[in-house]
Amino acid sequence: MVKYKLLAVDIDGTITIDRNTYKLDLNVVSYMRLLEKHGIMVVLLSSNALPVVAGLKRYFGLKGPAVGETGALIYFGNDEVVRLSKYSAKEALKYVLEKYGDYLKESWQNPFRLHDFALKLKKPIGDVKGFISKVKADVEKRYPYIRVSYSGFAVHLTPIDVSKAKALELIIERYGLSTDEVVAIGDSVMDIDYVSMAGLGVAVSNADEELKAVAKYVTKNPSSSGFIELAEMLLENKI
Repeated sequence: MVKYKLLAVDIDGTITIDRNTYKLDLNVVSYMRLLEKHGIMVVLLSSNALPVVAGLKRYFGLKGPAVGETGALIYFGNDEVVRLSKYSAKEALKYVLEKYGDYLKESWQNPFRLHDFALKLKKPIGDVKGFISKVKADVEKRYPYIRVSYSGFAVHLTPIDVSKAKALELIIERYGLSTDEVVAIGDSVMDIDYVSMAGLGVAVSNADEELKAVAKYVTKNPSSSGFIELAEMLLENKI
């Protein structure tokens, strides 16, 4: 009997080959299909624009919903999209570009976003954490309905009324599950909320230390190899 019924999975850094590339490990797709065949629904949770995540869901052939924009939007399939935020970070984005445009540029995905907007570093910055902290303090004071975070891939301006955890809670309720039946895996600080709420929270071996601290299990392998390690353990009921 399958103990877990749902596996929540981040994309960048978790099912990519490593945390420094956008290249997906195609072996992951086969394991996701096997998991669903064995009764474990796979849910993609990401800060990417919803069309990116929904596209992966469709072409991977997954039954589970797709979450985009750091939890602001959920695609259930059959053209059903649920919006979870009453705010948009578009005004904050304009401000950041005007004030910090020498260091940050818009993500190519922003034209496809409604709530959460992303920016990329234009050039290497010596003290990235210090710079992000400065932007965060400035933006969150000016726009109290927005929080600023950094995934390692992009700077995100996210409405305060959404999160990956809130989106996952809605999905769990919709399918009549409990958190004890949920496994969640990720790689960055932006995954802490939903990984910590799952019955089994997992961090890949090269994850941020803050995520490892709340995970109940840390894989021996990094990124996609860590995901495959977890998938094999789930399929063999070894975890």
